[in-house]
Amino acid sequence: MKLNVIEFGKTVNNEQVFLYNLENEFINLEIISLGGIIKSLKTTDKNGKFENIVLGYKTLAEYEKNEYFYGCITGRVAGRTRCGILKIGNEVFELEKNNGGNNLHGGSNALNTKVWKGEVRAEGEKGILILTYKSLHLENGFPGEVDFKVVYTLEKNRLKIEYFGKSDRDTYINLTNHTYFNLSGDSKYNIEEQFLKINAKGYGWVDESTLPIKMERENNFIKFESYEKLKDILELSHKQIEIVGGGIDHPFELSKKYNFDVELKDEKSGRSLKVKSSEPVAVIYTGNFLEKKHNGICFEMQDYPDIFNFMPEKAKIYNEKLEYYTYTTFLFND
Repeated sequence: MKLNVIEFGKTVNNEQVFLYNLENEFINLEIISLGGIIKSLKTTDKNGKFENIVLGYKTLAEYEKNEYFYGCITGRVAGRTRCGILKIGNEVFELEKNNGGNNLHGGSNALNTKVWKGEVRAEGEKGILILTYKSLHLENGFPGEVDFKVVYTLEKNRLKIEYFGKSDRDTYINLTNHTYFNLSGDSKYNIEEQFLKINAKGYGWVDESTLPIKMERENNFIKFESYEKLKDILELSHKQIEIVGGGIDHPFELSKKYNFDVELKDEKSGRSLKVKSSEPVAVIYTGNFLEKKHNGICFEMQDYPDIFNFMPEKAKIYNEKLEYYTYTTFLFND
């Protein structure tokens, strides 16, 4: 396991950002301390050639804008919160409306924009990066002073991301990672010829604002538990495909019956990706509004989106007694 720490540049606020490089014989991984962003993740194709399979930028200045949320820690609350209203008990907290009258991914000054403190170390075959950040009470409108910790563990061909949060008062937390994958390698072609398998039992039917309004188990646009070519899905004439810009941008309720929740493979390159999470939902987004449409696919493993409106009976409140913890594992070329 090779570990390197490199100065990546300074933000407009003169904060030093570091690039952490974790490398073994299977994966070459780069993460920056701004937003915990996965900048590059290189794996081999069927001929043993290492290429980058995630979308991103080259410069820090581009990542400071990052309108597509490439590779970042997303939150405090991932996804959209209707009308920017968060209700915790009898208290109402007004969040920034940064997406069509709703709050998206915690707002324009959320965790993805923060410079996290990093520590990197090796433990046997494991390379570990620990990022920490203290979010103050009412930062971006959210209640509670929260000590966040995100741990990236690279071992052989597996990357595990763990999320921790400890709040000094009642709050709600829903973090995820927002990496876009394209298994072609260096984005030689888009994702349409790649095959997707979702081990789910239903999906959230969304409205014009891409907010879930009901759990649909019958009128599916995708066959659960079997591989389908993405092009065949994306070209379907289905209201839910059309309403989100010609693709997928939906929460899938995972069945948890299998070893993995979501699987992706690319026959041309020979690469594959399998995802397993402690979370109940995979919000899957096929890059419908990227500069290059369908250039990547994002697996946002998380809690139910807009949970207090969509699935209020499943909402958890975190505080000094109940700490936030979730994990997601990505397995490559297995």
